[in-house]
Amino acid sequence: MIMYQEYTLRDGTKKSIKVVEGRSYKEEIKLLGITERDILSMQLLDKKSLQKPK
Repeated sequence: MIMYQEYTLRDGTKKSIKVVEGRSYKEEIKLLGITERDILSMQLLDKKSLQKPK
C-alpha cells in the first residue's frame, strides 16, 4: 500500500509527500521546502484518505 506523509503548516496550507523506505524526516522536509518550525501537525495517510475533501 502506498502511504503519504501530510504536513499541515502554521499558515493553514497542507503539503504531502510519498513515503519512501530509507528517506529520513529531515530529507522529506528539505524536499518539501519547509522547516520544522513551519509544521503544525503531521499525519500518515493512505492514498484514499489523502484525496478525500475535508
